[in-house]
Amino acid sequence: MSKRRLGERLIEAGLVTAESVEKALEHQRLTGYKLGDCLVELGLLQEAALLRFLAAEFNTRFVSAEKLAKAKLPPEVMDKLPVRLAEAQTVLPLAYDPERKLLSVVAAEPQNKALLDEIALVTGVSEVYAYVGLRSAIAAAIKKHYYGDPTAFSALESGNNHPQIARTDAATMANAYDATGTGPRNVPNLQLRMDTDSSLRTRAPGTQSLRLNTQMREVMGASRAAVSESDYIETLTILVGLLEQERQHHRGHSAQLARQATIVGKRMGLAPRELASLAIAAYLHDLGKSSERHHTLASNAANDDWKTEAKRLARTPVKLFEPAHLPAAVNTILSQLYEAYDGTGVPLGTKGEEIALGARILAAVDSFLDLTKNPANGHGKLFPKAQALDHLQKNAGVLYDPVVADIVGQVQSGELLRHRIVQDGRQVLIAESDEAMRTDMLESVLRMGLVVHAFSTLEGALDALVQRECDVLVVSLRFGIADVMAVLQGARGIPECGGLPILVLGEPDASARDRMLMVGASAVESSSDTEAAAKRVKELYDDRILHNGPARVVHGSYDELPQLELLKTLAAGKKSGRLHLRHHSLEGYLHLEHGKVVYASYAGQSGEAAMQALLKLKQADFQFDPDALLLEMPHLDKDLALVTKELTTRKVASA
Repeated sequence: MSKRRLGERLIEAGLVTAESVEKALEHQRLTGYKLGDCLVELGLLQEAALLRFLAAEFNTRFVSAEKLAKAKLPPEVMDKLPVRLAEAQTVLPLAYDPERKLLSVVAAEPQNKALLDEIALVTGVSEVYAYVGLRSAIAAAIKKHYYGDPTAFSALESGNNHPQIARTDAATMANAYDATGTGPRNVPNLQLRMDTDSSLRTRAPGTQSLRLNTQMREVMGASRAAVSESDYIETLTILVGLLEQERQHHRGHSAQLARQATIVGKRMGLAPRELASLAIAAYLHDLGKSSERHHTLASNAANDDWKTEAKRLARTPVKLFEPAHLPAAVNTILSQLYEAYDGTGVPLGTKGEEIALGARILAAVDSFLDLTKNPANGHGKLFPKAQALDHLQKNAGVLYDPVVADIVGQVQSGELLRHRIVQDGRQVLIAESDEAMRTDMLESVLRMGLVVHAFSTLEGALDALVQRECDVLVVSLRFGIADVMAVLQGARGIPECGGLPILVLGEPDASARDRMLMVGASAVESSSDTEAAAKRVKELYDDRILHNGPARVVHGSYDELPQLELLKTLAAGKKSGRLHLRHHSLEGYLHLEHGKVVYASYAGQSGEAAMQALLKLKQADFQFDPDALLLEMPHLDKDLALVTKELTTRKVASA
């Protein structure tokens, strides 16, 4: 690259005049901004023209402000680069290729080898490939993608504040690609659509398959030195629970919020990794804030001074945990917790689907719990469950996402939790990219009486496999035979998934069908008849249970499923397993065998006294483990159906 100054090189290239450079240099002396930013801000040079010129000099490609504003960056990519390094060096991660351990970034100084070496060292990757972008656009992208600020690019688009990004017409944008015409060799493929030659926009065949295989291999690795997300969340459960002990009406609040928000998230198709971010945000949402007021959308809407205070405190947890480098998705949820669906929330007035789905879920569940459990909720009274649900429905589309409000109502009815207990925590997962087909298949499997969740991407299904949350997997051929084969091969390479039933949905030719069955598909069904496919899912599900497929622990609370309804559900199914109950610091359990209580323990008591003490609990969190073994000698023989009749009689008498 030439050693001459940028202004001289731009004049020589015929992109600007000497007079324009002088104006930009004068502006630079006043603002301290880079010359390129000044030229663009003053409207003396179009952003695309500048970036195209720089891309040619640095032998790379460029990423425009428009592309950075619209980009969808996966949380796992954002987590690769600490936000402090990103801000200090004006660099943003774009994509990560685990096969080559190659991190792609956009930087204002892509030629800075020392910077790229530092990034490689910090992130532990083998290579860093840098695209060029405008410094101001990268700074805005950092605010948007790391901190969840949807207004980060508004100044660039409006031109009211520094720096103005000159807009380009459609023809310019359509032809905006790296100035060499072909782009450098060995440039990593990005899912982010950038200003490149159209021949590079098509993903190379098999790229997804390679990535899926790599992800599977990483999962199958024996070394698990790092603390898992589940361990991290369990640690938060304990620590935050201890902090909440001193707050009478908030004991266990964050744990309950995390659990119920996660149930809603599952129902809305969030992948396990997104659910983990949602749970982490739930545990951290109150930290660093006032102990006198618990801010929610409901309380903020009812009290102007609460809303003003909430605006000031909105990002407190994010700032408090900045040294811990929380995942970008967690920061976004925490920052947008008080944003209302109609745009009247704080701190930024973000509205609708511009608010992260995790934040919309957490806000609705948090409001519901606060209204029903916290007398100091800003309304001066506790709401009965029905009234709190009515509040959500009346404010759907105003404070809350209408779909989220509806699903919170379903969760609070207890039906979803009851369904999970009936099925011993087992569930079917569907990965289907076509929304109409995904909905039809989900409803058909629900009619089979099974618990089912659906994902629009393979990544969600893979995460669920990794976390052992799947009992039958349905994968659509719309993802492509190569990717489906990669999933089959990867799943069969994980010992825990060796016997997992996997149904492929589609119409492959005979050869492809045979290959999929040989690699590990349990069955291949046509996608044209979802009812027939659902029946096949039920057959595979029943066969897995017959061959001792594991059950799963089901978590809940009496708020979601009242004690009597819970016990009736267990009695009707003649369930076996351990029902663990916790109320504040006290805990105990009932052990069941085929619908009979055979052991009870609570607060140092055992036998009949312990069972009666547990039955008197009005509030409790519970978990039911169908696979738990009784290691003590049985000392009870109580039919649970008779126990529920006695409780019903007592309830009627007391009423």
